[in-house]
Amino acid sequence: MPDNNNLSTIKDVYFIGIGGVSMSSLALILKSLGKGVSGYDFKHSEITDMLEQNGIHIDYAASDADLSGRDTIVFTAAISEDDPVYKAAIAQNKRILSRAELLGMVTGGYNMSVGVAGTHGKSTTTGFLAQILLESDSDATILAGAALPALGGMYRVGSGDIAAFEACEYKNSYHHMHPTVKVVLNCELDHVDFFKNLDAVIDSFTTYLNIPGSGGVNIGVVNLDNKNAVKAAELSNADVRYFSIENKNADFYAQNIDLSTGFAKFDLFSKEQGFLFKAELCVPGLHNVSNAVAAALAAHVCGIDIKAIQKGLCEFTGVKRRFERIGTLPCGALVIDDYAHHPDEIRATLSAAKKVAKGRVICVFQPHTYSRTKALLGNFASALSDCDKVICAKIYPAREKDIFNISSADLAELIPNAECMDSFSEIAAYIQNNAQPDDMIITMGAGDIYKVSDYLLFA
Repeated sequence: MPDNNNLSTIKDVYFIGIGGVSMSSLALILKSLGKGVSGYDFKHSEITDMLEQNGIHIDYAASDADLSGRDTIVFTAAISEDDPVYKAAIAQNKRILSRAELLGMVTGGYNMSVGVAGTHGKSTTTGFLAQILLESDSDATILAGAALPALGGMYRVGSGDIAAFEACEYKNSYHHMHPTVKVVLNCELDHVDFFKNLDAVIDSFTTYLNIPGSGGVNIGVVNLDNKNAVKAAELSNADVRYFSIENKNADFYAQNIDLSTGFAKFDLFSKEQGFLFKAELCVPGLHNVSNAVAAALAAHVCGIDIKAIQKGLCEFTGVKRRFERIGTLPCGALVIDDYAHHPDEIRATLSAAKKVAKGRVICVFQPHTYSRTKALLGNFASALSDCDKVICAKIYPAREKDIFNISSADLAELIPNAECMDSFSEIAAYIQNNAQPDDMIITMGAGDIYKVSDYLLFA
């Protein structure tokens, strides 16, 4: 168990944006530690329903937010300084923590902690690592970025001295965290509303790698196949261990990769020990081989037994909204949902889909934020162009206002065999009228595009 002295001053906490994935997990963890927990969110969701079922009171109107008696207020990076509840907390001179600061407090007391960072692949790699830790005798604490079947949710509080969690780079949130082992999966330009260019992203990851963990231990687990991640590592003072699916000079690397069925088989090697074991994954795509090797190396650094690592990799079945099988249409077409919202993620997911699909791959894509869509427009078009059909939904604005002079129609114009549709019901009707028995329908994006499946399968 961690040293929770840094949490001892928190008695009653109020979460602004409690319906977020990481915020909800932190809320449940604090409740399990005996803290008073309540919060605010602007809309009902599956997550808020779950929190209320667990005895956590939630306000849905800013005017209803009661901060009296709350000693600590926690907010997410998506909350603006103009938020009325945030402004009320300031006016009442409350102690205010960011989500990242609280996560750093919760995880900072562990002897060995792993923060999984990267532009993409964080949730799946954290899932691989979680499965490995569950197969070991570590009794680890886990904070995942998406629901894991093995956890029955997004978190687990263990009594051991290992913690694993997802570390997000947006607004440099992960700079508030102090993991002893820092995984860097990749480093690419994203979150262009915060990072002005790629150099700024690399600098951010370098700073992350420089942060000492418990007892001053500072180990980096870095992707040797990603030049920007390597650059960040070389600029850092971390004790770096590399993983790879291409380079035998890495500390852990994959060989003899077989993707003939879409689901990878490979041999895992160690630079020091040679052949370790054969792995057969239950999640598709070459990108997941890289994620698996990253998790294996991170677990090895934490002292996890090789047998537990092998079993964890092979038993892991994926996380929610990561190539998640939703159901089958009456015509026989398969519906998949995926969180990919960056061009590299899209390209990797669609590559895997084409290997698994029996027929056409039809992608229903919802761009996420105006700024990202405008900055990476050509990259999005290129990544989506291999699909047999692309349907572009309206841009999901998230935290942004429509001031960027960009739309989904601009993206659709650059993609062969693509069109733009205004509503989820229109999209669903088109698919129902045009899908063929062996088609794979993929709803894709970080917003609410998954709701298209409700129209397709449950309406």
